[in-house]
Amino acid sequence: MPAPFVFDPAVKTHARTLERLETEQVAWLGTIGRDGYPHAVPIWFLWQDGRALIMSEPETAKVRNIRANDRVLLHLEAGADGEQLNVLRGVATLSPQPSTAWLPRIAAPYTAKYDAWLQRLNLTTETMAERYSVLIKVTPHKLIAW
Repeated sequence: MPAPFVFDPAVKTHARTLERLETEQVAWLGTIGRDGYPHAVPIWFLWQDGRALIMSEPETAKVRNIRANDRVLLHLEAGADGEQLNVLRGVATLSPQPSTAWLPRIAAPYTAKYDAWLQRLNLTTETMAERYSVLIKVTPHKLIAW
């Protein structure tokens, strides 16, 4: 397995990608479907300790796909000008602990990032973690577009 990608904040493209990973609210998670075709879905995520943390409902295609093949892409939106392309290739793992077990580590930053969206959906970070009980951890191995 390749080593995790290490961002160098002194490199302008790395610094810009890191900033976006910490602030962007929506990314696309690409997995490989059972039929061999790509499957991409928009996701909310939290960038923490060099990886993306994603809460998911347990019976989704992305969870099934990751169980079968851990190779993924994490693709950030292109921005208003269409020129802010950030795509990371890596591997995903499903935490053996439910999302609720991660709340002590993720609740405050997740709430800070998504509070307005959660309120619109009549959710809290806690109810989100209960419903989206599978925690997906994406560790990037390569920055393939920036």
